[in-house]
Amino acid sequence: MENLQNYVEKIFRAITSSVFLCPTIMCEVFFMLKEAALLKFPEHKEIRYQVVSGFVFLRFFAPAILGPKLFHLRNDIPDQSINRKLTLLSKAIQSLGNLVSSKTPAFGFKEDYMIPLFKSFNEQGRIDAIRMFLDIISSATRAHSRSIDFEAPIILKEGVMTKRAQGRKKFGVKNFKRRYFCLTNQCLKYAKSKDDEALCEIPVQDILAVESLEEESFRMKNMFQVVQPERALYIQANNCVEEKEWIAILNKISQTNQNRLQNYHPAAYVNGHFLCCKSTDQVAHGCTPVSFGVSSDMKIDIDSDREIERIHSLFLHHMEKLEALQDDCAKLEVYSGESPATLPSMIIEDTKSCFETLNEILKCVISLEQEHKQYLKMLQRNIVLGSQDAPIGKDNYLHVSAQTKL
Repeated sequence: MENLQNYVEKIFRAITSSVFLCPTIMCEVFFMLKEAALLKFPEHKEIRYQVVSGFVFLRFFAPAILGPKLFHLRNDIPDQSINRKLTLLSKAIQSLGNLVSSKTPAFGFKEDYMIPLFKSFNEQGRIDAIRMFLDIISSATRAHSRSIDFEAPIILKEGVMTKRAQGRKKFGVKNFKRRYFCLTNQCLKYAKSKDDEALCEIPVQDILAVESLEEESFRMKNMFQVVQPERALYIQANNCVEEKEWIAILNKISQTNQNRLQNYHPAAYVNGHFLCCKSTDQVAHGCTPVSFGVSSDMKIDIDSDREIERIHSLFLHHMEKLEALQDDCAKLEVYSGESPATLPSMIIEDTKSCFETLNEILKCVISLEQEHKQYLKMLQRNIVLGSQDAPIGKDNYLHVSAQTKL
């Protein structure tokens, strides 16, 4: 049970720390699920967590742990002993996802011996961590939704740091002042104190880069810069650890921004020019590649041919459905009235575009299938009995012929 608890703890930390790695398209799905659930059940506030948790934990994390081969996490099928352990881990993770709404310690477990494990994780700190995870992956900011102004912000990090004045000068020199900083899933803002109104707010979508600032710029340590479209905000953290934490979380929350910079200025803009490249244009392109992002030496093992073959086989298998959908689009485009009976729960907003897209897909699928059949015919004609492709032996030849038979 102790080993199981350690494994669950590692998985729990891995899940909650991956919050900013959730793909934007998934965030959009989670956001729409949450909005639809709140609209349907406005009196149940916990539904915002239940609907997203049921999707991401029940349909994603738990199945991936239970069947790693299905999700390409392992090449072999686990034996009975390992499969039993994976089943327990899957149940435990699913129950952790239900912490936001469960009220009984045995929720989700049929085995009595699993109850102590659930009790050990049934703490307010873990519940808050799961809720923040679900809030962020389903937030309007992560989904790039227009509803962002109507959603309560989620505080990600806060603290007091020193900033350089952005506009006003004191005796001709821009001064530094201590300010309270607060980062939410919507913006980075600062004020004179925690209870005061914000003096400045930088929307997350306006953060183009977050990088360290050379110490020589102001002869101050632990400085970093938040690059905006018109200028950069220079901030000094209290220590090097805090500096790295702020840079990391700011980069993570803004990594999906479409206008993220590829290059930046490592030194500050002082006295009318950048100290690094001497450029006098405050919005000039950077002179140094940004450091945050996907590592250049990262190797991703993707068999593109296999993936294309898989996509083609899926389209080919569902040709009848695609053709039926294309016919329905044509009927909706030509005739007015109710939707065809084949589309009981589907709404096609742009039937013309849908028809054209389906037409292109069908043309590609048919063309690829014809070329594939031609290749198989050629392969069958060129088979030589006794060659490496068809070793001597009647059974081997029949096997090869069956594979290339149309």
